[in-house]
Amino acid sequence: MAPGEGGIGYRRNGKKQACEPCRKGKLACDHAVPFCGRCTRRNTTNRCIYHPNPMTKVRPPVTSQNSALAIQTSLPLSPSQHTAGASCPIDSNLISPTSRLGNGIQSLDVTKENGPGCQLTHWPRTGIEPVRRHADCWKTAEFPKSAKFYGPTSISSVFSEHKSPDSEDLLNIGEDSRKHPGAWPFGQPLLGRARPNAPDVRRKEVVKALWNIPSKEICEDLIARVSSTQAIHNIAMNIVMMRHCNMTLWSTFGAQLAAPRSDQALTVIAEMLFKNEEHPLPESPEDGIEWMNTFMGVNLRFEMLGILFSFFGKAFLILQDWDPLFKVPENHGRDRRETCWRLKECADVCRKMCHFSETINVLVAALNYNIHIVESCCTGDESYLMRHRHGDMVTSTINAGLHRLPDYNNTKITTASEYKRRLFAAVYFLDKTIASLNGTPPMLTRLYCDVKECLDLTDEEMFLPQHVLASVVKRLDSDGWNTAGNMYNITISRAIWRISALREEILELALGVRLPVTEERMGELRLRCQQVLDGFPSQLLYYADGKDPSTKTGKTIFSQAVLMLDYFQNMFLIERVATARGLPHENRLLDAAMEMLDLTLMFWISRDQLQAFTAYFDWIITYNGIPCAGVICVHLLKTHNHGSNQQNPNFSRSDAIQKLTLFIGFLEWIRPTDGNYKLAGRLRNVIRRVLDHVLEPPRPETRTPISIDAQFDPSMLSPLANMNDITVDMNDMDWLNTIDWTQGSWMDFN
Repeated sequence: MAPGEGGIGYRRNGKKQACEPCRKGKLACDHAVPFCGRCTRRNTTNRCIYHPNPMTKVRPPVTSQNSALAIQTSLPLSPSQHTAGASCPIDSNLISPTSRLGNGIQSLDVTKENGPGCQLTHWPRTGIEPVRRHADCWKTAEFPKSAKFYGPTSISSVFSEHKSPDSEDLLNIGEDSRKHPGAWPFGQPLLGRARPNAPDVRRKEVVKALWNIPSKEICEDLIARVSSTQAIHNIAMNIVMMRHCNMTLWSTFGAQLAAPRSDQALTVIAEMLFKNEEHPLPESPEDGIEWMNTFMGVNLRFEMLGILFSFFGKAFLILQDWDPLFKVPENHGRDRRETCWRLKECADVCRKMCHFSETINVLVAALNYNIHIVESCCTGDESYLMRHRHGDMVTSTINAGLHRLPDYNNTKITTASEYKRRLFAAVYFLDKTIASLNGTPPMLTRLYCDVKECLDLTDEEMFLPQHVLASVVKRLDSDGWNTAGNMYNITISRAIWRISALREEILELALGVRLPVTEERMGELRLRCQQVLDGFPSQLLYYADGKDPSTKTGKTIFSQAVLMLDYFQNMFLIERVATARGLPHENRLLDAAMEMLDLTLMFWISRDQLQAFTAYFDWIITYNGIPCAGVICVHLLKTHNHGSNQQNPNFSRSDAIQKLTLFIGFLEWIRPTDGNYKLAGRLRNVIRRVLDHVLEPPRPETRTPISIDAQFDPSMLSPLANMNDITVDMNDMDWLNTIDWTQGSWMDFN
C-alpha cells in the first residue's frame, strides 16, 4: 500500500506489512504511516512504501479460465481473511469474531506434490475446485520458523539486550528460514521416497488419520456426555475449545467428512493442513473466540486436530465397556481401550507432522501433554516409551516459553494467557507425579520456572468478551479463588498446584545427593503440608464441617478424595524419606500408609456412585495403593516373624488384614481394558502370598526366618538386590529399599 493511504496491508501470518526497505533488510518495522520511523531517521522516506504483494512474480496473461482466481489472489489479506495460504480464497465469515462459527469453504488449493511438471488433480464434485501448482515446489520452498524461547544466556541475547534506536539496524541478527519438511537436507536421503517426511508419505498418513474422525453424531454425543458428567478432568482439554473445534471442523469440512468418505475428499483437508503449517501460529488476539479461530475452522492446524483426537480418545475411554457406541459399524468391533488407542495413534500422526515442520507453540505443548495422558491410560506407566513421551512434553513446554510467563500485574489477562498458565500447571503437576512414581529427578523445578497460579474461572468464563472477563476477575478473592463457593475443574487444579510445589521440595530430599535430612526439616515440611491443606476453601476439603464424606456423591466426592490423596501422598513421602535416611519414623510411615489405603478403598466401595470416573481407578491403585499396601505387607511380615507388636501399639493387625483383603477385591475389579491391568494382577498375587503366610498356622519346621525366594516372585524385587542375603528377619525398615512393588525400583534412596 502506498504511503498516505488510510491503512496498511497484512502478511499471510496475520502481521502488518513492513515497508520495502525494512522487509528487504529483514529489520523490524514500526508500520508508521505515511513513513516508518526507521526510514524517517535514515532520511530514506522516498523509498518507504508498503507494497501489497512484495513477493508477487510476473504472472502469465490471465485467461477466462482463471481470471476470477487471479483477481481474488491479487488482493492483500486482512486478519479476517487470513488463511495459511494466500491462494486459498475463503469466506471471511468463517473466522469473523462476530460470527463465532465457520460455515464452509468456497475454494481451496489442492495439489499433487510428486510427478513431473504441473499436475491437475481431478476430485469428486464436492463444491471445491482444484487449481494448478507446480509439483516440485516443495523442494525449494522456504518458510518462517516458529518462535522459540531464548533465555538471557542465549547466543543472541547479548545483541538483543543492547539494542537502541541508533544501533537497532546494526545489532539485528535475524533468523534463518526453514525448508519444507520433505526437502533433502544433505543430498539424497537414505530411504528415498519412502522416508517418513516425504510429501506422499506424510499425505497418506494424514489421510489415514482423517478416516478415523468419528461421525458428526458421535462427536456431538461424546462432547455432550463429557459436558454433563465432567468426567474428564484435564484443563488442557478445555471443553469450550473442544466444542468450538468440533463445530468449526464440521461446518468447514462437512462435505469432505460426510459419508461415504473417500481418500480424494479427505486429501482436501490434508492439503489445507499442510498449507496452514507453512506459517507459524500468529500472535494471540485478546478475544477468546478470535484466538481460537486462528487455529480452527479454515485455519485448522495439525496441533489442534491432534488435541481433538486426544479428546475423543479420552472420551471413549471413560465410557463403560458395554456402551452402545462401541457397537456402531464404524468402530469395527474395537473395545474401549482399542478405540482410545486408535485415536491416540491419529493424534500421534498430527504430532509427527508438527515435528517434521519444526512447529513449536503452546498448542504443540498441549498436544504432547494430552498424548502422554491418553497413552498412559492405554498402556500403563512402566514402559521406557512413556518416559520418552514425558521428555518430549517438557521440551515442548520449555521451548514454547510456558515456564517463564509474565506476571498478572505486568500483562493483560486474556483467554490465551490464562490457557498458557493452566497448561503449564498441568505439565508441572504431571512432572512431579512421574518423578515420585519412577524415582527419577523432576525435569521442571521452581528454580527455573516463574509462573503464577491460574485464576479460579470456569471454562466458559475464560472465553467471555474482554470487558466481561475483567469484571469476573474482579469478583475473585485476593488469593484468586472464586467467591461463590463452587468447585470447578480449575479449582481442583489450583489446589493440586500448591501441593505439587511442596512435593518438589520433598523430592529434592528423596532423590538429591548428599542432602541433610533432619528432624527439623521433616517437621517443617509436615507443618507446611498441613498449612496448605488448611488454606483451601471448604468446598475442596474431603473432611470438612463435620460432614460424613460418605454422604457426598459424584464429582464432589471424587474431586475431594483425589485432592486428599495427593495430600496423603506428600505426608507418606515425607515419612518414607525420613525412614530411609535412618530417622525413627516407622510408626509415622505405617500410620500414613494405613490412612492412604483406607481412602484408596473408598473409590472401590463407592464405585456405583463413581461410575463416571472408573477409568481413573487403575491409576489410583498404581500411584496411591501400591506404595501404602507394600508398607503394610512388610510390617505384617516383620511382626509375624518377631511374634510381637511392641514397636507400634496403635497398629491393628486385624484392621490391616481386612484392608488388604478389600484391596485384593479392588485389584480383581480392574478391567482388562485398563492400562495397568497386568500390574494390578501381579500385585494381587503378592498380597495374597503375604496374607497366606501371616495367617497360616505356625509349623515347627518353619519357625526359622523364611527366605524371600519362598514367598515372592523374584521379578518383584529390585534387580540390584542380592537374593541370597534378603530375608524377612530384619531389624529395621530396609525392606522398603529392597522390595519393588511395581516391577522396577519404585524409589531408591541409596
